[in-house]
Amino acid sequence: MEHADLVTPSEGNPSHSVPDPQKKGFLLNAPVLLLAEHILGSIPLWEVKSKNRKEGLREKEVVREVYYRGELRKIPLVIYASGDLGLPNSVDLELFRGFERWALSQLERKKVLDPIVRISGAEILQAAGKEPSGAAYAEVDRFFLRMAGTMISAGRTKTEVGEGTRGSGPLNRKRLRSNKGIVFKIFGTVVLPGQPNKKGEMVDKYEVELAPWYRDSLLMGNCFVIDHSLFTGMKGSLSKLLHQLLHNLFYLGKGHAEQRYSDLVGYWQIKRYMAKSKVMEQFAEAHRELLKRGFLEHWQIVPVGVREQKDFLFIWDAGSAWWKTEAQLPELQAKYELGETHHIDSDPVIDPFLTALPEPSTGVAMASATDTNSAARLLDEIIGLSGRRRDPDVWEKWWKRAIAAVPHPRIWLRIGEVKERKARGERINMGSYLAKLIKIEAKSFGVPWAEDENRTT
Repeated sequence: MEHADLVTPSEGNPSHSVPDPQKKGFLLNAPVLLLAEHILGSIPLWEVKSKNRKEGLREKEVVREVYYRGELRKIPLVIYASGDLGLPNSVDLELFRGFERWALSQLERKKVLDPIVRISGAEILQAAGKEPSGAAYAEVDRFFLRMAGTMISAGRTKTEVGEGTRGSGPLNRKRLRSNKGIVFKIFGTVVLPGQPNKKGEMVDKYEVELAPWYRDSLLMGNCFVIDHSLFTGMKGSLSKLLHQLLHNLFYLGKGHAEQRYSDLVGYWQIKRYMAKSKVMEQFAEAHRELLKRGFLEHWQIVPVGVREQKDFLFIWDAGSAWWKTEAQLPELQAKYELGETHHIDSDPVIDPFLTALPEPSTGVAMASATDTNSAARLLDEIIGLSGRRRDPDVWEKWWKRAIAAVPHPRIWLRIGEVKERKARGERINMGSYLAKLIKIEAKSFGVPWAEDENRTT
């Protein structure tokens, strides 16, 4: 497969010079596949850019899913913003894609990735596929400042330190002392054009110090593949954030992904709706864009939880566009000579966030490496829906077998149907009715026990 090369403008280009679209060799060719570093790519760092949201010092809690020692582990993280610019948003994601592309183009040309990357405003806009303008250059400034101030914390804890007092009476609750845990940065020092660097030299480009963990991971080829032309062709912020998130989830689930709506609301700082119709409307355009471009094959949303804990589960299956780009990883790693050809400090790369991962005995949510489709979550949902039964052990055993045999999207779809019928006021035993539907599904997939059994349990 052919990949477009990024043509390097002359080193003398001022950072905020407007590129000439007619200049030979400056424009990008399409389509283009690029590499994205995987550790950072698996963190829900970005949020929707909103004109109505006040930007300021704030934080958000996210969960990063990774395979570690043969198991799917969930690492709780806290993203901290610094200063008045707030957390990284979808526009920053676009610029970061361009930044990574530029860094790898330098690696290909120089055969080395310097710890400090020098890049102009024109160069990052070109690499990101964005039109140059005064507003765009202002966004570049904010991007570098925002990324330099962003911190990712793993292992944060809150410790009770005793009772406090307010006014004349005691407080009924304990005071908490927050421990930020281990804090990581993406960019170290960032010097803007026209400012002096550590050497006292006035720079004409952005000088960006890469975090060692990020640089080492990139050099080792710990990446996934992004279809940049597909990414830049999407218009909506949610489309681009969903495209980013699904790359990691599809990787973990071998082309299948699930995520609770409430998690997405927290990750992306978007409005939460309680009605299924409103949730579907909120994500309609994002899914339309991803389906149109072949990144998604299928998606659905099913109600989960009950009453005050009402939530929705998104279920996605990867389309041909994702499978094709994912298959290009070895070729792109070879193109940039990533891996053992680069002598780095850590070999192999140690994921720094794993240092804060609790042992399994602490109760951190896990799943088997062979159970990529969240069987435990399905079983919990079904048992909760079924209520008390006279034969709980037999019932659970039957469902474990059914979950292992029937594709999980089909089970979630049937769960949604059962809940909707109950909500309409139909007098049904939800557990028994669901089991009958799943038995029909099992027969359609040629499951032997489904053909032989005359009763569910």
